[in-house]
Amino acid sequence: MALARFGTLADAATTGRLTETQRMSSTTKWTLGLDLREGAEGPLVFARWLHAKLSADGGPTLEPIHVIEQDQLGLLASADRREEALGLAEDAVARSLERTGDPTPLEGLRFVEVGTPEDVLADAAQSAEGLIIGRLAPRGKDRLRRLGAVARRLLRRLPAPTVVVPPDTKTENIGKGPLILACDAHEDSVGATRFALRMAELLGRELVLAHVVPMPYGWSIGYLPAESVKQVRADLRTGGERTLERWATKHGITGLRGIVTEGMVADELAHLAEREDALMLITGSRKLNAIERLFVTSVGSELCASASCPVAVVPPDYGA
Repeated sequence: MALARFGTLADAATTGRLTETQRMSSTTKWTLGLDLREGAEGPLVFARWLHAKLSADGGPTLEPIHVIEQDQLGLLASADRREEALGLAEDAVARSLERTGDPTPLEGLRFVEVGTPEDVLADAAQSAEGLIIGRLAPRGKDRLRRLGAVARRLLRRLPAPTVVVPPDTKTENIGKGPLILACDAHEDSVGATRFALRMAELLGRELVLAHVVPMPYGWSIGYLPAESVKQVRADLRTGGERTLERWATKHGITGLRGIVTEGMVADELAHLAEREDALMLITGSRKLNAIERLFVTSVGSELCASASCPVAVVPPDYGA
């Protein structure tokens, strides 16, 4: 992998140094979609860790929300126990907190009985700095259903920067390394860049700019000469470095470590995150509609479903 040096968006709203307005807005809130299933405590663990880091300077509050779904209420009602729903939910929260190793009660926890999880969380996230949710598949597990319906729908709506956390995340395996910004050198990366620079400064972490040049599947199959494949990879990487440098220059980005490689985009980014022990992968979104998703792969959704670290998908107009 080739290394280069890049840096920060030039205008005041997106430089590595936060403006006073940005500092004020960082004292709002992060919304947490609380999943009470056993083995799904990862988002809660990460949200508490992030809140502790950001609140050191009087930063944002944490808004935990658990949506009691209608089918659950229906089961309780059919068993003449509907009135116990809230108490049962509170007990489930206490058990989840115990499983994380920190039984301290969650401040500001809201139980919502009306609406779907995606509607409730999307509405709450409209006024939040970001939304933290989980997925179905644990780290390193290849399941047929890896992301989950609620996470998938929220990523399509993308009401705010949305961080998808592996369900088995624990405090000790939260990455000690940098934030990695996945940049495709298109304009939909600008919002993600603003968010990444902001989080890197607030958390005091290095920000790495990563660009993967897509390499069509099958180019390395056995009957192609090894030297030809090697040359194709080198040419792709060189072209990727030039593309990324032009994009960085256009947006006044200087001073960041840059990594350019080639291959299957989501796979390469996930491997890079593991090698760097990344705290978080950050990517933009093209906000594909349902028809477009039939023909075009969403890298953000792929990463959210499979990466071993939290993945933030950011609206293209974030911070505009």
